[in-house]
Amino acid sequence: MKKLVFTFLVGLMMLPALASAEMKVAVIDTNYIMAKSPERDTVRQTLSKEFEGRKSQLEREFKKLEDDRTAYMNNAKTMSETQRTTTERDLKKRASDFKLKEDAYKEDFQRRTQQEMREVGKKLQDAVEKIAKQGGYDMLVDRRAVPYMGPKVTDVSDQVLQEMSK
Repeated sequence: MKKLVFTFLVGLMMLPALASAEMKVAVIDTNYIMAKSPERDTVRQTLSKEFEGRKSQLEREFKKLEDDRTAYMNNAKTMSETQRTTTERDLKKRASDFKLKEDAYKEDFQRRTQQEMREVGKKLQDAVEKIAKQGGYDMLVDRRAVPYMGPKVTDVSDQVLQEMSK
């Protein structure tokens, strides 16, 4: 009876080793894929064109505001009290308005960036699934999630990148 229990326990301990021996695993490097992906440049160009007008408008407003502040600082001593107060209020209001516009711009840009990157992420996921099926892999793991990777593990990042480029 003891031999039977012992044999059973040894068999149970060997099951994970047998199961992992049959499993085909590969890794991908998502940082590498995203850095080399033409979609990343396309997203950057699309967003640049889309937000170019607002960005240049904000830059012009900021420069005008800074120029007016500098002029105020240079002329404040020669201004009457009423002129100083009026100019200070105007500068504060314009600075506040500028801050609101800048925050709205940043929020819109971030929202659109996330929207575009979700599309790229979906394309990446589709490419990963296709490469996994084509290669007969049971699991594709991101390289960053694996502290150690033996020499037998295949990196399919370039294949995923090629699939995304199709």
